[in-house]
Amino acid sequence: MLTDADVAFIRANRADIKQHRTEPVTIEHTDGSQTVAYAIWAEPRVPNGSPVRAFGDYTFDTNDYMASFDPDVGIYTALKIWRKGNRYILTDIDERGLGGLNRYECRLMLAVTDGQMITVIPSGVDDGWGQPVELPPFTLDAFVQEETRTVANQYGEEAVVQLRIVLEGLAQVSYRDKVRYVNEIGVVVEREPTRIVVKRRVDGTPLVTEVYV
Repeated sequence: MLTDADVAFIRANRADIKQHRTEPVTIEHTDGSQTVAYAIWAEPRVPNGSPVRAFGDYTFDTNDYMASFDPDVGIYTALKIWRKGNRYILTDIDERGLGGLNRYECRLMLAVTDGQMITVIPSGVDDGWGQPVELPPFTLDAFVQEETRTVANQYGEEAVVQLRIVLEGLAQVSYRDKVRYVNEIGVVVEREPTRIVVKRRVDGTPLVTEVYV
């Protein structure tokens, strides 16, 4: 059983480990507020020493990056972390420490939903008198992969899609809307979504929405 002296030693050892290894990051909380905290940051590597993931093969794995925070950081209300101009989405939180909490070990995924965009053309809504009301189109920042693949649609049936679109948070896209994407050379894809998947953190916070078109 750990004594008070053991706990004190562990905490002192933690201070030594942190020395010269922490860096400032900005935390964006679920209420929109921001705070500055210090973290020990680590990028995972594959056995040959190269980065785990290249942008060309981008996937939203939940173990992309690791960050360690002190226990006084309000980590459970954190949603995004800003570091060196890059934005990361917090996916997992793990409490660590012997004899009491002394740090949070967190997993984060790099958000690359900038530079590309989609246009959502909403379906008409009923005005209450049986007449459709057209809503204006709007744009969303996205990460778009252009590849043909087979997915299960909303009814569980196999369907072929051309685009995998990743949007931050709970995106305002429904199966009745039309999604329009124009790539850098002017190729246009416009159709209703075949599959919409919302990925959430364990606490229910929506992280990303994947739309297959």
